[in-house]
Amino acid sequence: MSSRLLLMLLPAMLLAASCVQQKTKTDFFSLELQTLDHETFSFQILESGKATAIIFLQPECPFCNSYGKTLRQLDSAITKAGITFIAVVAGKNYPEEEIKVYREHNRFTFPILLDPDFVLQKRLNAIITPEVFLVNNKGETLYRGLIDNWAYEIGKVRPMVSEHYLMDAVTAFLKNRPIQPDSTKAIGCYIE
Repeated sequence: MSSRLLLMLLPAMLLAASCVQQKTKTDFFSLELQTLDHETFSFQILESGKATAIIFLQPECPFCNSYGKTLRQLDSAITKAGITFIAVVAGKNYPEEEIKVYREHNRFTFPILLDPDFVLQKRLNAIITPEVFLVNNKGETLYRGLIDNWAYEIGKVRPMVSEHYLMDAVTAFLKNRPIQPDSTKAIGCYIE
């Protein structure tokens, strides 16, 4: 009797799971945030691309400040590979002028999105800065976590980077290979 009941419920469970996945995709691509330059950034345009690399930053986070050169290099390499590269500052703790100074100091040319109400932060469940996400054009997170293995705990860094997690994830994605690891634990400052 229990296997018969399971067979009857299975189609309903699959339909429900499909609806949840579709809702998540729809939610992601229906997002709109303002850029630091007061332009509307619609996530709908990301659906027609290959994928998007999203990094959460905070101007006062020492780890975020230490990654300026690396982020410029990643932006260049990832953009050349046909993947969109964007940054996000979540919350209302940082005035726009402070974020602009941070952008200018680090010579960032990629879009910086403002997420004052934590909409994207909640959607991706971002917790730390810097924390990166590689999201495909279906709205699925393929990788999340560290940029690389430079930091291995708060206040402790390696003299040389030996693992390039985000770039390795991008390369694996472009070669249609499994992304390993598909997540790492971000180290840095908590998003508030």
